[in-house]
Amino acid sequence: MSTYDYVVVGAGHNGLSAGATLATADRSVCVVEQLAIPGGLSASHAYLPEAPEHLLSLGAMDDMFMAQTPLARELGLARHGYATIPLDHPYGWIDEDGETLLLWRDIRRAIEEIKHFSRADARTYADLQGPINWVMDLVDKLFVQHPSAWGKRDFARYLLRHRPDRATRRLLGGLATLNAFEWISETFESDAMRGLWAYWSSMIGPSDAIGSGAYVLGFAGVHRGPGVLRPRGGMSGLVRAMQGVLEEHGGELRLSSPVAEILVEGGRAIGVRLADGAALKARYGVLSNLAPQVTFGPLLAPEHLSRAEHNRVAMVPSNSINVAAFKIDVATGGRVGFPAAELRRSKRDDADVRKATLMTGTLEDHIAQMRAMKVGLNTEDPPVYMAILSAVDPTIAPDGGDVLYLNSNVPLRPDGGWETSKDAITDAVWKSAQRFLGGTDTEIGRVVSSPADFESRFAAPAGAFFHVDMLVNRLGPSRPARGFGGYDTPVPGLYLAGAAAHPSGGVTGWPGRLAAQHALRQER
Repeated sequence: MSTYDYVVVGAGHNGLSAGATLATADRSVCVVEQLAIPGGLSASHAYLPEAPEHLLSLGAMDDMFMAQTPLARELGLARHGYATIPLDHPYGWIDEDGETLLLWRDIRRAIEEIKHFSRADARTYADLQGPINWVMDLVDKLFVQHPSAWGKRDFARYLLRHRPDRATRRLLGGLATLNAFEWISETFESDAMRGLWAYWSSMIGPSDAIGSGAYVLGFAGVHRGPGVLRPRGGMSGLVRAMQGVLEEHGGELRLSSPVAEILVEGGRAIGVRLADGAALKARYGVLSNLAPQVTFGPLLAPEHLSRAEHNRVAMVPSNSINVAAFKIDVATGGRVGFPAAELRRSKRDDADVRKATLMTGTLEDHIAQMRAMKVGLNTEDPPVYMAILSAVDPTIAPDGGDVLYLNSNVPLRPDGGWETSKDAITDAVWKSAQRFLGGTDTEIGRVVSSPADFESRFAAPAGAFFHVDMLVNRLGPSRPARGFGGYDTPVPGLYLAGAAAHPSGGVTGWPGRLAAQHALRQER
């Protein structure tokens, strides 16, 4: 039996962040991963044997949230090869005529862009910047701390020093009481702004949930700090750097090592048993980068949770309104583009629309699609999310070729099930994207991932990238559930360190880092 101070289950980017944090604190640590490559949903890899030079990203593709924090600097990721590409206009909206709205990092240029569609929307967006930045300044402080670090007095002192003005109070009221689609409908008038924000919101969580208006705050990262960054060489550039920090400080990474059981002795987590029968002992604790449904489901003997605790895990919402992500990742031998958009844009300015992630659909399209997906159906031309990743980073494809990242929302449980529906849904999403794309006839190969595939391959419950829905009652110390927040669990020595923990899903690394720091404070 090998013994370490800590064992981390799962080598997603949060698991590696946890492992690196523990290793830099001079603790012996072993990170175990079921797959043959690290990174989980944050990996970029040559998944297609017929396209060995095309690096596909089945999950994450950008660093929007970690870039706003000091994590890369604190871990020294640059020393291990982590480099990023700043994006001048990371996101945008496109219609079938080739008209495009680009959300520029430069806020002044973004406002000018919006004027092309609506002067009223441009004024609204400009007026929102102060209130949004007030909210995000607070979020940035809370994001990198234990969720219980601030009490009522701390919030009161902050509010006394940073009194929100009337516009900020109005924004807070709207975000708290309206769902995302309602807030968008009551805030913007143009199809471009409504459609862009509707697609973004639909990716974060249930857009019809009260309080989901807060999803729109995600776009604030476009204009704040360094803006949105794309790891050079694909997301695995970040993964390799975290692995480098882990191993530089004596940590160990074991790949192709699925965990069969979390070992508990005397009521405390003491290690794990791998599928091959090997046991790894942990002196101080086990950190799980996996979702709570997996951590407290197949990996933990049922007697270690009470009946009420089992029920809390069972009620954790993951893609709870039957809406989930569907991916088509494509390697091509030729140039992929947006022909109509490129031609039309050339008459306005020299912006390269191939370097933007373009989203489609009107707000009404998204509302109709959400209603259909709730009952297992979809709309005829579903909205799509399209990124030509190699247009920004040529290192992930051979000369002359491209990597296309295509995402669309689909019903989690389609009518008829995935065995009978996957091909038809693939065709519908592809057909919808072809309204905007050109050059896909040079396709070499593709990887198609349904929500069921994400669950079976990456242990993402219900195909949920964030593990747990981003709901107001599933944030902070209540994420993922009462009694499981703040990284502690009902089993002493077992900590949650993945997307289901504070601060959230997305590429941040902070659930892993904060969980590791918390575990270090609990040592005895």
